[in-house]
Amino acid sequence: MYHFVPPKRIRKFQKYNYVKFEDVPAADFDAIRTKMEKLQSDEPLVTVGLIAYNEQNYILATLASLAETRCPFPIEIIVVNNNSTDDTQKFIDRCGVKGVRETRQGYPFARQAGLHAARGKYFISGDTDTIYTSRWVELMVRPMQRNPFIVCTYSLHAFYRDDNKYPVGLQFYQYAKLIGIYSKDVSRPQLNCGGASMAFPVETAMKFGGYNTQLVRGSDGYMALQLSDYGKIKMVADQQAVIYTNMRRTDNDGSLIQAFWIRFKYNIRYIFSNFTKQKER
Repeated sequence: MYHFVPPKRIRKFQKYNYVKFEDVPAADFDAIRTKMEKLQSDEPLVTVGLIAYNEQNYILATLASLAETRCPFPIEIIVVNNNSTDDTQKFIDRCGVKGVRETRQGYPFARQAGLHAARGKYFISGDTDTIYTSRWVELMVRPMQRNPFIVCTYSLHAFYRDDNKYPVGLQFYQYAKLIGIYSKDVSRPQLNCGGASMAFPVETAMKFGGYNTQLVRGSDGYMALQLSDYGKIKMVADQQAVIYTNMRRTDNDGSLIQAFWIRFKYNIRYIFSNFTKQKER
């Protein structure tokens, strides 16, 4: 059974949320930068590509968590700055992370820029409002290393709250989400693939040009769908592959009851189609 309440090793990074650039202790920046420099390889097997648009409130927690990555193979971490007008770039530079600029606005353009900049054999996409475990990178890549027929992996995500309060209703909501996730994983796993935690071989993705930058939304799922022409999509179900995302977008749906109702109606509407393969593109 999954545990959706963030453990202490995840919650410790939340102290960086909403902290202004000038208020971050120099020692903290130096520690993160030192860890990042040890991680970064000139010959990476894996590229972790993050995208950022005005994420000054969350990006430091993301980078601090990734700086503690434990991985048996060489990696690189890059952040695509998609026209941020706040202090996002300052955080990127101060943490010693490779930065890429993308002036065309939008998720697919930013993801594509990261993919083009990647030097690794495998590409893992991530977001800069998300906290990652130390084994996330390894667990996302291992299935593809062990089985070349697997061309895409994704993992589950849990929510974290700024106030660190996790009512029973929130846990019920997240467990209810699993019903939809597991039903889609049967025949339409691409619908579960989101840019916050998704991995694939760069060479395979470039066979069809990478991300479809013409899509306003759904570019990550469409990428997974195209990858499925070359092999299998696999859920990485390990608890240590779970990522932790801020609840701000779910809060946009209103109360937990409203958010649950929105997702419930969606899952009921498509529950039967989830067990058949997608034909239209």
